[in-house]
Amino acid sequence: MDIPGLNDIPNCWEVMDCDEDTCRQCPAHPDMGKECWKVTGTLCAHGMLRKADLSEKIIHCRSNCIYYKEHIKKVYP
Repeated sequence: MDIPGLNDIPNCWEVMDCDEDTCRQCPAHPDMGKECWKVTGTLCAHGMLRKADLSEKIIHCRSNCIYYKEHIKKVYP
């Protein structure tokens, strides 16, 4: 399914400036970088924050994540 506007935003690791090691270990890399908020176990905050439960992850992203607030809210209002 093609989500309007999704192709126009950068991947999360580009905005969050994640290093190569973090990217390699993150389950959102390389295919879910624009929908990382849907992926559990991501290495948010350069690997310092992991949310295993999807509902906890979405709540955290909606209220705390700069990437989500600046880019994802435009696509998923």
